[in-house]
Amino acid sequence: MDLAAFRQRFPQFANVPDETVTATAVDAECYMSGQGCSCAELQIELMTAHLLAIRTATQTGGNGQSGPVTSATVGKVTVSTTPPPVRSSWDWWLSSTPYGTELLALLRSCAVGGLYVGGQPERAAFRSVGGRFPRGGRAR
Repeated sequence: MDLAAFRQRFPQFANVPDETVTATAVDAECYMSGQGCSCAELQIELMTAHLLAIRTATQTGGNGQSGPVTSATVGKVTVSTTPPPVRSSWDWWLSSTPYGTELLALLRSCAVGGLYVGGQPERAAFRSVGGRFPRGGRAR
């Protein structure tokens, strides 16, 4: 990962030492495969920012969770948040920071689409391209 590009893209982590960012980027590569997408570097940077945000929140006394606050109590401090609508624990974990949410959107956009390998379009349908049945509608 290019440390200068990371610092430029995420200035909020300017006070984090270079060694910590580099070590966290190595951890981020364990989560990301980067295959099949031209944005592999951005994926690593977003995962690094996500991990740094969670670790920073944990070190400052937070629990790393986020979401809209639904209720708060001042005496004996209680705060309730709404969990994000997610399909899996991976989605929930990524939704806990804005960087993870952006990464999740990027991962989904890179995974979109199918793959069609060779052959004629008629092989995937009942009728020919012109709308006629093959062989005049006779079965073999």
